[in-house]
Amino acid sequence: MKIRVDAVACRDPLSCRLCLDRCPEKVFGTYPRKKRGPDREARDWVVFPMLASECTGCRECLDFCPRGAISLG
Repeated sequence: MKIRVDAVACRDPLSCRLCLDRCPEKVFGTYPRKKRGPDREARDWVVFPMLASECTGCRECLDFCPRGAISLG
């Protein structure tokens, strides 16, 4: 199953967490696009389907994403 996450629509995945918490297979993870450095915290977090091969197509992520940022294909 091909899973896409629109990073523009998914603005604050660390606060929202609905796809992360609702996915029964725990397919999604997050990572920072801007890595932490000696004097700065990691920033600009995005959701990524890290275990896409585990997706069963249940559509929980689609049903609970308030911004419609996830698509399955």
